[in-house]
Amino acid sequence: MPELTLDHARRLVAQGEAAAREIGLKAVFAVLDTGANLVTFSRMDGAWLASNELAIAKARTAVMFQAPTEALNAPLQVGEPALHFDHIHHGGLLLIGGGVPLHDSDGTLIGAVGVSGGAPDQDAAIARAAAAA
Repeated sequence: MPELTLDHARRLVAQGEAAAREIGLKAVFAVLDTGANLVTFSRMDGAWLASNELAIAKARTAVMFQAPTEALNAPLQVGEPALHFDHIHHGGLLLIGGGVPLHDSDGTLIGAVGVSGGAPDQDAAIARAAAAA
């Protein structure tokens, strides 16, 4: 089974922190494996404490749905089927930008990274930058 190593997870966080600094943002990073277990977690100095749980929830959502969280928050359209989730908070899922699934070189899911600290589009861009590590 493919594995997300701690070393790889730390590289993801380092690259994400660099991307956050570039835009002047203080962010929180959570990297989870395929079982939604925490591999590493980092909060930049001065980042909001509320972002801790949000980063984990975004990573959990990305790994559970194997999709970027920003893709899961499409607006409702009349006549079209819509995703429906009851008790999202209790399941620890968050359907806004900032969570990105991680894949190995064969395209197999190995985990996800979640970012929180800015607007959803900022968090999504930082998560994508981190995932490129």
